[in-house]
Amino acid sequence: METPPSVDIEEKKEEKQDLISKLENLRKNMKDWERRPIVEVGKAVIELVKLPRRETKKGTEPERLALHLRLKDSFKGVFIEGYDELDDIIRALNSKSVHEIAKALEELNKKRVIEYTL
Repeated sequence: METPPSVDIEEKKEEKQDLISKLENLRKNMKDWERRPIVEVGKAVIELVKLPRRETKKGTEPERLALHLRLKDSFKGVFIEGYDELDDIIRALNSKSVHEIAKALEELNKKRVIEYTL
């Protein structure tokens, strides 16, 4: 027997609210710049990071949580503070030209030869 759609919607609302509550607790309890791993795929790592409160030209940005996308052997990466930013990055990375260039770069970098003098 299938679950009525209205029950599914209520369950999803509760799950979303639970996740928001967990994130609020993490924001309150994490130290500035503390990282919590979320997922690791090959060389890619995504972490949850607490960004500190900061002063900008436009005013004060409160402390907040962000996703940090980086490569495994690097601390530099991209901070993603919302779904729109994530969606833009995903769409850009999935573009045909980026795929073609990445494949070409891989081929180019394989052919690189380093010669040493004796």
